[in-house]
Amino acid sequence: MPEPLKKNSRYMVGLDSLRGLAILGVILYHINFNWMPGGFLGVTVFFVLSGYLITDILAIEWKNNKRIDLKKFWISRARRLLPGMLIMLIVIIAWITIFHSSLLVKMRGDSLAALLYVSNWWYIYHKLSYFDSFGQPSPLNHF
Repeated sequence: MPEPLKKNSRYMVGLDSLRGLAILGVILYHINFNWMPGGFLGVTVFFVLSGYLITDILAIEWKNNKRIDLKKFWISRARRLLPGMLIMLIVIIAWITIFHSSLLVKMRGDSLAALLYVSNWWYIYHKLSYFDSFGQPSPLNHF
């Protein structure tokens, strides 16, 4: 059973709910629901809210300790994000292998970039715009 939140915790259910709705918007956009043409904006909403929440965590650490331990911060981010990311990559690669094997060649570089958290730089280097991509986009486009 999870521990109850401390009284002075700044966790805000509403912000996590908005992030969840943003993710849902992106998913519905990629499923090609005609009534969700602006679902890609969920990416922006998600990152703005995440940026606010991370800045809040760092500001509280600065207020309490008069310093920010970046090593501790990045280790906590990795411990939280890497397990889910690895599982997602494995599932996506398995799915693509079984149902869309023609995408495997395209995904080689995308997978490595996603694993190293440099997908944005990978797409910039290869001059691939999110909006200009014709044909089937990479399943790892949002890493």
